[in-house]
Amino acid sequence: MRQQISAQLNNLITVLIFAVVGLTPLLFSPLFTEFYETTKIAFLVFSILILVVLWTFSWVVQGKVLITRSPLDLPLLLFLAVIIASTVFSATRDISIYGNFPRIHGSTVTYVAYILFYFVTVSHLRTVAQVKNLLYVLLGSGAVVAVVSLLSYFNIYLPLPIAQFSNFSPAGSSFAANGLLLLLLPITLLSIVRPGRFVTLPVALGLSILFTLTIGLTGMSRIDGMPGVLSPAYIGLAVVYGLVLFLTKNQDLRKILPIVVLPLALTVLVLIISNLPIGGNANPLANKAKDFPQEVQLPFGISWKVSASAFRDSAFVGSGPSTYLFDFTKYRPVEQNDSQFWNVRFDSAFNEYLQVLGTLGGLGLMALVFLSAVIINFGYRGLADQENIIARGLALSALMVVVLLALHVTTVVIMIAALTVLAMLMAIHKASNNKVEELTIGIKASKLYDNNLVVGDILPVVIFIPVLILAMITFWKAGIVAVADYHHRLALNYASTPGRGVDTYNNLVKAENMNPIVDLYRTDLAQTNFALANAIAVAKGPSEASPAGSLTDADKESIQQLLSQAIREAQIATVLSPNNPANFEVLAAIYRQISGVADNALTFALNAYGQAISLDPYNPLLRLNVGGIYYSVKNYDLAIRFFTDAVNLKPDYANAYYNLAIALRDKGDLKNAEAVAQRVVTLLQTDTENPDYKQASEFLKDLQARIATGAAQNTAITPPAATSSSALQNQNLPKLDIPATDKNVATPPAATR
Repeated sequence: MRQQISAQLNNLITVLIFAVVGLTPLLFSPLFTEFYETTKIAFLVFSILILVVLWTFSWVVQGKVLITRSPLDLPLLLFLAVIIASTVFSATRDISIYGNFPRIHGSTVTYVAYILFYFVTVSHLRTVAQVKNLLYVLLGSGAVVAVVSLLSYFNIYLPLPIAQFSNFSPAGSSFAANGLLLLLLPITLLSIVRPGRFVTLPVALGLSILFTLTIGLTGMSRIDGMPGVLSPAYIGLAVVYGLVLFLTKNQDLRKILPIVVLPLALTVLVLIISNLPIGGNANPLANKAKDFPQEVQLPFGISWKVSASAFRDSAFVGSGPSTYLFDFTKYRPVEQNDSQFWNVRFDSAFNEYLQVLGTLGGLGLMALVFLSAVIINFGYRGLADQENIIARGLALSALMVVVLLALHVTTVVIMIAALTVLAMLMAIHKASNNKVEELTIGIKASKLYDNNLVVGDILPVVIFIPVLILAMITFWKAGIVAVADYHHRLALNYASTPGRGVDTYNNLVKAENMNPIVDLYRTDLAQTNFALANAIAVAKGPSEASPAGSLTDADKESIQQLLSQAIREAQIATVLSPNNPANFEVLAAIYRQISGVADNALTFALNAYGQAISLDPYNPLLRLNVGGIYYSVKNYDLAIRFFTDAVNLKPDYANAYYNLAIALRDKGDLKNAEAVAQRVVTLLQTDTENPDYKQASEFLKDLQARIATGAAQNTAITPPAATSSSALQNQNLPKLDIPATDKNVATPPAATR
């Protein structure tokens, strides 16, 4: 009986492991805020909870605690220990634990899930047949990802609204898909070298062509200052082929070389046609390559400066998991403003090593380097097995895991694929050596009996019961988090539909009540409250046609409540995530847009912007907004000072120069205003058909006319940064009692390069 139950449990665990490996790269859903990552992690967490319960229950049935040991156990446990320590000391502990929603990957919860998955998988895989079948599942999943990615590239989409774009991939991103394929490509290429050893030659050749072509067409990234051919996917592709050819150097290259490099040759040919003006506009491949949205990656130099600065301030355990966004805004160098992605706030580093250095500190980096060294050592030893193509292919894939860590940050798909490859490599090594190293723990003196049948030692039961309770609690809480995010997605859907503001509000309230620690839900609810209040003011407030307006006492009370809630939710968001400048931006924007109904609202807005600038000191947009507020109250000196900050931070920022020129004009400094306006025209003259160029040219002519004749041609021009469309800025609206923060203004120092 015990053997039958144990066999059924093993079969069930096998099915679940296969499901996790095969479905994780393919799952996506419109039910969550983030269609890909959240869906995959939700599935992963629930599956791993079930796996751990079944795994520990199998110990009860077998009568002993049985864990298969592997060389990666110690490095993974050390890495997990650093993650936990970093989380404990993090300034934003909840974000480190659960993630910076909607981004969850990289949080403590996900790291625990990944490592548990590895331990369950490596303990369960015991035979070559299991490894082969799991590898077939992974290859099948990779093939589906590649086919869907290629079809999307050529605008052949899945019949789903969320899949209607050319860089769609069920893996979640182009690099997630390419990373998965780079891990699978070695086994298909080696199957070409040794046909029939794992998959047949036609299958191996077909998969190699499919994987290589997909990487070639979708793998180009946009990294400022780096040619597209040096994208991480292309470098990884070159490494794979280089290693495969190196491993076959002692064989008859004249026979195998042409067929091994055939997938790469076909891909290079397609890329050449895609990037040469062959056929002009009639070249469909060139048009596809031109229109394909490439992923944006933070350059290595900027990433190094950010991570090194974070390491300097928190050398041992870093800023905490899932906090790289805050490291970036706080430490990014001013030269980032010279890049084409100057207004992007990156939440990930150039690669995983720099990501870990910033978020987990020196201890985290040492643990990751130790883990990488063990992988390299074990993978290198596996390359020596020339007869076992599976072991050799998995060893090469293990080396590619380290290469991917050096080329890009990880994703959910890459983590699961990498850990699966490593677990299979450990299992195939043990199976080929007819040796299974197991750690068996038991208390032989204490037996449990059921109808005179020995069930097993008591220790497995002692472990199983708390594991089961903990798993049930985690399952329940994870379910609540998932349902909360579902309501947030509903709210976002309703927000894009006219007339569904109340539905947006109600679903955001549900999301917030179910998961009150997520600052994203708070800021979205704050902006929704403001939008509803503004809609009432637009419909019934004073206007040119009706100077008195038609606001009733009930309308005034509704505006009062909505604005109070908006400010309160935005303030709570700044408390939940005090290192996120975006939260202070939302609070500042709300204050700024209610200046007509709230006394000192602009003072509160300036204070919130000051807090945001302290967290993101080199962001010219924040300085521009502050300058706009000062201009709106005719404080031209401070307006000029902050507009000057913006142009100092970004010397090619035409909009900042334009605002500065207007402020100088209204202060009466026409000569300097003319010089600045000329700078605007110079920056925009590359596109004379641009409406901004025409507007800047007219403004320059107006200034020149003022200087020459003393008469203005156009006096209606105002700084764009000082304008707003909010109806609640109308000074004729009734004053409302709006809760506010400290009236002191957090004024940042002047910015210089």
